[in-house]
Amino acid sequence: MGITPLLQNVFSELYGEPCWNVKPGYGSFLTLEFGRPHLEVSEPTVSSKDSSPRVRRLLARRNIFIHGDWHLWIADCAWEVLSNGKHVANGTTKSRMQRAARLLDGQKLIHFSFVPKKVQCVFEFDLGATLMTVPYDRKGEQWRLFTPSQKVLTLRADRRYQYILSNLPTHRRLWKPVLN
Repeated sequence: MGITPLLQNVFSELYGEPCWNVKPGYGSFLTLEFGRPHLEVSEPTVSSKDSSPRVRRLLARRNIFIHGDWHLWIADCAWEVLSNGKHVANGTTKSRMQRAARLLDGQKLIHFSFVPKKVQCVFEFDLGATLMTVPYDRKGEQWRLFTPSQKVLTLRADRRYQYILSNLPTHRRLWKPVLN
């Protein structure tokens, strides 16, 4: 039983692309950009009445983000960055996350692999960095890869994925097994 070819095919399109603007996000999130940069403008929205004052303030603003043609969002998982096989950083503290971001920034993705038993993903880069992810729990989404074709490839901790248009509602998404 092997990994579905779709995951390999999608990631192989990124091989040789340097990542840039690598940065920590909320909690242990980590984002990596690939390809040409472009602006994403998020218009102000009205929040629900149950939202906190902080959330209301944030949603009332226009936000502008610079994303690449490809945007990899490491989300609800534990992750670690190695340099030439030695531990450098992980998502446990902001300073460690910043160290990981500095190491990854500018490196070219050269290989993606999946270890089914651990539900571990391994992203290998040309200058010796390796980013590894494993799930926190049995349901969370480890990562999302937004593509230039307006699709998003998402991997869940239960060894299921989806590759669909990024504007579809979450509840309308069908999940498929990673292993075929």
